[in-house]
Amino acid sequence: MKKALPYILFFSLFAYLIIVLTFAKTKLGDVKCRGLQVVVGDTDENAFIDENEVLAVIKRGYGDIKGKNIVEIDKDSIERVLIRNSVIKSAQIYYSLDGSFHVEITQRKPVLRVLAGDGYYVDEDGKVMPLSGKYTSRVVVATGNISKKFACNGLYPFVMALKEDDFWEALIEQIVVVKDNEVVLIPKVGNFKIVFGKVDDYVAKLDKLRFFLKEGIALKGWNVYKEINLKFDNQVVCVRR
Repeated sequence: MKKALPYILFFSLFAYLIIVLTFAKTKLGDVKCRGLQVVVGDTDENAFIDENEVLAVIKRGYGDIKGKNIVEIDKDSIERVLIRNSVIKSAQIYYSLDGSFHVEITQRKPVLRVLAGDGYYVDEDGKVMPLSGKYTSRVVVATGNISKKFACNGLYPFVMALKEDDFWEALIEQIVVVKDNEVVLIPKVGNFKIVFGKVDDYVAKLDKLRFFLKEGIALKGWNVYKEINLKFDNQVVCVRR
């Protein structure tokens, strides 16, 4: 009898869970959707989409869910509808027992705006993102003859390095791509350009540039030179006005 006791307890517990889950499902089947409550995150940083637009995306792509039994609403399908939108990175959907559906939206975050062709963004994951007619993100701008491959594989890691450093994020405003995918940087302060060259070795070049700006430009003045050239090994070549 003692040996059988664990098995009896196990099957009793299993049967209890089946009854509870069946009862809960039956009760949930009686709950109808009262409406959608949408929260869009990071609206202080980006405003590509708002709550009303999210509701419109769901209605167009999935249909009207208000008044339907909540167990009959396919949350995964709604999430797939939402993330097909070009400005939505992720969507989390859940319901509460009062029948309210909750939708939490995470927007995609651009780090680079490319003004080539029709223009586009590159987001924080290194993926192309279309421009928006509603909102313009304040990020570094790249101009010139730029392929999407170079934007995502060449400029993206370089721009992320700029973004992650307060000094560079505050200083660099524009990247001009010239022949052979070499770049020229345009700072926000000072009337000069920085001939950076290839971005493959950007770490060493940024270290060299930081030292020169802090120890040279800061002491002599931001308008002494019209060009700072980093293309030469172990030196910074400047052209005076």
